[in-house]
Amino acid sequence: MKYFNTLGIILLAFIFTNCKDEGSVTIDSLSTGGDEFYTNQLVKLWMVVDADDLMDVTYEWGCEGGSLVQPQGLDEMTWKAPSTTGTYRVFCKVSSGGKSEIRYHDMYVSSFFFEKFENSIYSFKGQSSTKLSLKSETVDGKTNGYLEAYVRSTGSSNRYIYYNFGDPELKVPFSCMAKVGWKSDFPTDTVTVKSSVYANKMAYRLTLNRAPEYVDEKYIDDIRFEWFPVEGNGYPVDVETGQAFNGTLTFEENNMGSKTWYSVNFFAPELAFAKGEYKNVAVNMEEDYTISVFVGNAKVLETDALINWRTDNAAQDEVYIKEWRFVMVNGNGGNKAPKFYFDNAYATNDGTALP
Repeated sequence: MKYFNTLGIILLAFIFTNCKDEGSVTIDSLSTGGDEFYTNQLVKLWMVVDADDLMDVTYEWGCEGGSLVQPQGLDEMTWKAPSTTGTYRVFCKVSSGGKSEIRYHDMYVSSFFFEKFENSIYSFKGQSSTKLSLKSETVDGKTNGYLEAYVRSTGSSNRYIYYNFGDPELKVPFSCMAKVGWKSDFPTDTVTVKSSVYANKMAYRLTLNRAPEYVDEKYIDDIRFEWFPVEGNGYPVDVETGQAFNGTLTFEENNMGSKTWYSVNFFAPELAFAKGEYKNVAVNMEEDYTISVFVGNAKVLETDALINWRTDNAAQDEVYIKEWRFVMVNGNGGNKAPKFYFDNAYATNDGTALP
């Protein structure tokens, strides 16, 4: 009896072993790090599968809208979102030993650009000698991610973080907005680091592309909104009006390499930022080249200065956007550089002003 029991066990084991599917594969997940993306964004996709032999698994990626920009055959892929908003589908077919399975994922493409800093991979970069760190805070009982940034240069009085849109067709109308503020050690006066000097201010800077089919000799290549978040040892004074100001909208004229700056100075209480006080700051350029600035949802400036410049110079070229920068001041002598808060960055080009 013992002989037959042992033989039966061996036979059953043999049967189960030979009945098992060869090359079986099962998809656990198709992951994207989110479901909402902006137009033209590069999005990382990856697969998690269970298989008898992972080395034997093949991956075939596809998409219904947008494009794939990595080679096939890997367990990961990069998808480039299309330039039109909507819902699009990506998918991956995995195969092993004649068996296959497919998984789909819907991707919602919305704003022209946004960055919420909720994931370890983010799109903003730092100029050399900047320090960027993802941080978290609790807001209304929920965890929120944001970017902390500061200057760590021993030779420059300012640095910046930036996003290069990489879109030669991006032009006015254009709006950008982020929630910003300072966390520590903001200087009360002009900062000097070796031979580099910068006022105690924060700034948005838009660098511009030359119009592809340009005809104008003179053109605008730089637009900035700068503000003094603390009064410190006194706000600057406009030389023409004699009035103190804490905000400036400036743009640079390029005339065959010769540069001229045009400025609009103004005072707005909303531009005062206490330590740990973070506000939405938005700059909007409308289709007719009216420029407005909102701080904490309040409009603090609306100016036709760029309209007037274009009229005075009979400008025909449209204005194209290259890069959005957030400029940060260093500490005096490069010591105790203030730390900055940067979150919920948005940019749109549909003509809707951001508050």
